[in-house]
Amino acid sequence: MTYVDGVWGWCVVRYIPAAHHSSGSNSPVNRVVIHATCPDVGFPSASRKGRAVSTANYFASPSAGGSAHYVCDVGETVQCLSESTIGWHAPPNPHSLGIEICADGGSHASFRVPGHAYTREQWLDPRVWPAVERAAILCRQLCDKYNVPKRKLSVADLKAGKRGVCGHTDVTDAWHQSDHDDPGPWFPWDRFMAVVNGGSGESEELTVADVKALHDQIKQLSAQLTGSVNKLHHDVGVVQLQNGDLGKRVDALSWVKNPVTGKLWRTKDALWSVWYYVLECRSRIDRLESAVNGLKK
Repeated sequence: MTYVDGVWGWCVVRYIPAAHHSSGSNSPVNRVVIHATCPDVGFPSASRKGRAVSTANYFASPSAGGSAHYVCDVGETVQCLSESTIGWHAPPNPHSLGIEICADGGSHASFRVPGHAYTREQWLDPRVWPAVERAAILCRQLCDKYNVPKRKLSVADLKAGKRGVCGHTDVTDAWHQSDHDDPGPWFPWDRFMAVVNGGSGESEELTVADVKALHDQIKQLSAQLTGSVNKLHHDVGVVQLQNGDLGKRVDALSWVKNPVTGKLWRTKDALWSVWYYVLECRSRIDRLESAVNGLKK
């Protein structure tokens, strides 16, 4: 585990150093810039676990055209530059920190396949949102660390020199030193900034993503319930079989062989027969004794 800059409460599981950065100091930090990696693979693959490492490995290559301080996917965060280092992420780069969210976030014109551009619903989907939330929590901690106001900056705010949080597209429109428009027009800035400001980013209204998530959970619970019922049927069947076998064994112990005829008697019948013969013998003995006594007289 590598902990390069010690962001409070944030555990960075890997540090993969980027190949490119600029000399000079990155202090003071005036803005945190949010990016989307835009691998042009579509939803939700662009955000899956492992994308952060693959993006960091790209930044580590001398052939890479850029670098960022952090990369977040749904499963982990990777640091690529020290926060004191000037990255190559959204020129002009000094006094800024770049956070890449693994996603296809941008306008339709940004992609070879226009349909790959994430919609708002896809950004909020459970298969993507954890990456957004991870980036937002990191952004919050960076703002706290460097005393950056937790506010979304407009292009006018950037030009006026205000400090805060913005997207790469805002930096592009302010200074025209790049042509990137990530994280795109459908990025859920309201929900993102809610998390940055300490909230959950959750809305009381159900979105399409929420409905789909509920549907998937119900489907999963239904499958689990079906599995449990099937297992119960199996267990009952096993008990029935075991009880049936036990019954046969008990039944086998309930028979004895008649020593005279060789036939099988039920144990209870045999016991009653033994008792009957004992009583019969006693009765015969009593009659014999009476006969003997009569002869003696």
